[in-house]
Amino acid sequence: MSRKAKEEYHRFFSVTEPRPHEKGHTEYKVSARFVSKRHPEDVKEVVVWRRFSELKKLHGELAYTHRNLFRRQEEFPAFPRAQMFGRFEDAVIEERRKAAEAMFLFTTTIPALYNSPQLKGLLQRRRGHETSRSNPSVLRRASASPSHPPPQTQGL
Repeated sequence: MSRKAKEEYHRFFSVTEPRPHEKGHTEYKVSARFVSKRHPEDVKEVVVWRRFSELKKLHGELAYTHRNLFRRQEEFPAFPRAQMFGRFEDAVIEERRKAAEAMFLFTTTIPALYNSPQLKGLLQRRRGHETSRSNPSVLRRASASPSHPPPQTQGL
């Protein structure tokens, strides 16, 4: 019995468009694009909105996995500490955005990180909050929610 080879992808991530949420936190737009190495026209794109605490939790989980891989030649990217005061300042929001983007970029070269259930879980869409280019019904659901305007999906 032979195993079917997994499709290999080039992975691209961006963290953009931080926005305040009505519940008093900041959300970040996380865009992931997967381009088939074998068939470059095969592109999958996922766009989700996540708050800093979710990104920080993922950072801790991926850093733990990375430590257990004994890959000492590269250092896992640092992440800003959570803070109660000043968290809505532009400089703090930008520092957090850049750190999240660096974390995602770091995962693109290490299979144990980019295949981790934690990363896959973070990229799963929640009903009515995110968009996907391949699923128009998700776009309609997202645009119907007045508290979550639909995010733009072009231009990673």
